Amino acid sequence: MSEVLEKKTVLRVPDAYLPLLEDLRNLQGDYCNPNRMSINQQQQVWESLQKYGWTYPIIANKDGVFCDGEQRAEVCRQHKEFFVPVLRLPVSDVDRRMLRQILNKLKGKHNRELDGAEYIRIVEQGEKEPLKALLLSIGEKLPEGLDEHEFSLTVPETYEIIVECRDEANQKQIFEKLKSEGYKLRILTL
Repeated sequence: MSEVLEKKTVLRVPDAYLPLLEDLRNLQGDYCNPNRMSINQQQQVWESLQKYGWTYPIIANKDGVFCDGEQRAEVCRQHKEFFVPVLRLPVSDVDRRMLRQILNKLKGKHNRELDGAEYIRIVEQGEKEPLKALLLSIGEKLPEGLDEHEFSLTVPETYEIIVECRDEANQKQIFEKLKSEGYKLRILTL
């Protein structure tokens, strides 16, 4: 990493991304990004950026409007980290929006057994606490008995619904009603 770059960023930038480095304050959102992160998830993103650096760039259109990576950019802004790799693509507004949807939604479905085996490998290499923090940030728990490798690799799937509420009072009312009926619940505010 060049000396000039080191003064601009504390995050690791792969050599291939150095030509893409630019000030994220020149980028803009469209105030319509449907993707939201919790504070805990934002912290996980920052810790990941600190540990691994930029594994893939922010993606924007030629005018600097985000296609992908707006949440990572916001996390960097919060930490006064302004220079990031940005891949600018010559896409129309509708294609930018489609690309955002594709990159936010098409992530595949995890095989629970392979996830469990991956958890074991991560724990065996001494990273149990970071794994627990990551899983907690996405609403999952580390399976019991993981240290002893005695847990079942078949993690039961969960089925969930999201109920949109008019306001916080309505949210509380619905929560209390469903809780009294014996449902396992958690509050999610977006």
